[in-house]
Amino acid sequence: MSGLLLHVIPAAASMLASATETSTVTPANFWMPEGASIQAGPIDAVFQFINVVNYISFALVVVVMLWFCIRYRQRGKNVEFMDGPEHNTALEITWTVIPTIILIVMFFLGFIGYLDLQTPPKNSYDIKVTAKQWQWEFEYPNGAKSVTELVVPAGKPVRLIMRSEDVLHSLFIPDFRVKQDVVPGRYTYLWFQSDAVNDPDDPTDFRWLFCTEYCGDEHWNMNVHVRVFEDEAFNTWTKEQARWLDVIDDEDLYFMAGPKIYARCASCHTLDGLDKSGPSWGPRDGMGDLWQRVSEGTGKIAGGRKADPGITTLEDYIGDGKLYGTPEDYIRSSIYDPGALLVSGFNNGMATFQGQLNDRAIDALIGMMQNLDEFNADGTFKDEERIKEAEERIKKNKEAAAEAAAAAGVTNVASSG
Repeated sequence: MSGLLLHVIPAAASMLASATETSTVTPANFWMPEGASIQAGPIDAVFQFINVVNYISFALVVVVMLWFCIRYRQRGKNVEFMDGPEHNTALEITWTVIPTIILIVMFFLGFIGYLDLQTPPKNSYDIKVTAKQWQWEFEYPNGAKSVTELVVPAGKPVRLIMRSEDVLHSLFIPDFRVKQDVVPGRYTYLWFQSDAVNDPDDPTDFRWLFCTEYCGDEHWNMNVHVRVFEDEAFNTWTKEQARWLDVIDDEDLYFMAGPKIYARCASCHTLDGLDKSGPSWGPRDGMGDLWQRVSEGTGKIAGGRKADPGITTLEDYIGDGKLYGTPEDYIRSSIYDPGALLVSGFNNGMATFQGQLNDRAIDALIGMMQNLDEFNADGTFKDEERIKEAEERIKKNKEAAAEAAAAAGVTNVASSG
């Protein structure tokens, strides 16, 4: 047996090492989706090896059972008893040693695969991940942030440094064969590397990222896209993501930036008047939409850290000499400090966006609230012609910003010389 192990285990290790080095996409099969990372090959190989062992074992058991049923079935009405074998050393050694060897090989393959998944390369590209009810937030080294998609560089190891703001979550990318719990009060790591490049110009070309730990009512909504870009496209995306608000003109801000930022709010707030875990921005409780309820002071308040007992409407909190000078002040404070005043019927289940949304982002949201009738229930802007015109202005602003950055780079080089 020891001689067999000396041959089987090195062969298994060699198989797993060669599978780890490959970067090709593995095809989908009955059990697995398409594999799109360097981890997919070895993981699929171990999975299929265990499956084959199961198939063979199941077939052997069923065949032997059927043969016994036929060979030793009762014939006629007379029951004949005979003494069966009590001990067979060769058989007992066989059915003990062979399964033991197989299980050792399974353990060995699984263990070295586990060590690889738990040991990110030193040159990994780090992305910070924050999980919260009910969305993922991805932050890049240059300060860029995204909640609707995770974009990663092709051909480079990527390490996700993950934490949770509230409850237990679990990040799972099926096509990459990686999954890791995200635990409140601690950091966890997950790494992968993919060469399966997506088309930056095709928003339908992506892979799925899920939360696989039930985390509350909107758990189903923590599904985002994962896209793999070549270096040039990735660098362009991260730069634009870091300054995407700056290239939008003020008059376009509410309908070009508002919907994108609202995507971070959509898991709790709707636009159609139907409440979720947070109050709807649309008309509700016989009153107008959110901006009307705030600006007219008709919104109902029922508690909060800054609430006064007996005062139940916003009109007593907003105005000259009051807690909030203007409706905009109240909305901004509610985003940064959601527990200050609580809307009637809701508890303090919202996380703060302090440090995540700057004043320009807040302006975009307030503008969207003030013009809610111009948006569809899913948060998209109705006037497609205005969107096209704004996109042209954004394109020109990007070109101007790139030229300014290039000119500044030349000036810096000349100064240093």
